[in-house]
Amino acid sequence: MKRRIHCGFVLVYSLVSYFYSCSAFYLPGLAPVSFCAKDKGGEDCQTVIQLFVNRLDSVESVLPYEYDMFDFCKDEIETRPSENLGQVLFGERIESSPYKVNFQEDVKCKSLCTKSYKKGSKEDATKLDFLKMGMQLNYQHHWIIDNMPVTWCYEVEDDQKYCNPGFPVGCLVNQDGKPKDACVINVRT
Repeated sequence: MKRRIHCGFVLVYSLVSYFYSCSAFYLPGLAPVSFCAKDKGGEDCQTVIQLFVNRLDSVESVLPYEYDMFDFCKDEIETRPSENLGQVLFGERIESSPYKVNFQEDVKCKSLCTKSYKKGSKEDATKLDFLKMGMQLNYQHHWIIDNMPVTWCYEVEDDQKYCNPGFPVGCLVNQDGKPKDACVINVRT
């Protein structure tokens, strides 16, 4: 009798182990995407890698800003991917970007848009002051490519590497000529 129970247990355990090992894994909200070169595109693979922008934040300020608050280049047709509950609760504000990235296509430098500001215009002065404030408070861009954050890595003291899940809005040099934050990275004295 004991032997029969033992054999039954081994059989059930073996079947459960077999089916468990055959199951695929699925992360809710993330489906695998295949990419291929422009000339080899089809229904089963994409040629364009979407780049999304997220809110900008700073360790020096408690106020995050949506990408549209700054006078950056904007996407012609703005779309927002569906966000999960955690992203909404944490204040994520993901939207499409004007940057177009094609799979396996090297692009060294390409103009995205041109902005011009008129001297004496209050509206333009307000836009520039807001951008300057973003640089002074070290606001960080947060980009997302293929559901992964873009990470900016740079060297710090003693040839150590530091990686940050965002990169600065810009580099600010004050009236005395002293650089701040992003301007001093990789500067050898």
